Amino acid sequence: MSKAAITKNKIYNKLIGFSEQDLDAIANFIDFMRHKKKLEAKKIIRLEGILKGYDINFSDLKKFKQQTWKHVDQEFGNG
Repeated sequence: MSKAAITKNKIYNKLIGFSEQDLDAIANFIDFMRHKKKLEAKKIIRLEGILKGYDINFSDLKKFKQQTWKHVDQEFGNG
């Protein structure tokens, strides 16, 4: 397990016992930190059917999409 995963697990375990109001304040702080670091919110996609239970990395699909539409950007002077 990576150090980041262990740290996330420690943080999760420390949340036990907090009230709903406390957890909301913590969530707001995390949102503030993500905004400060300019991190995008992670999109959660729920897979169903034969893909259920698999972790899918969509970064290659994003690169493919960018390359596929690159000629359109070039034609219109955006790229």
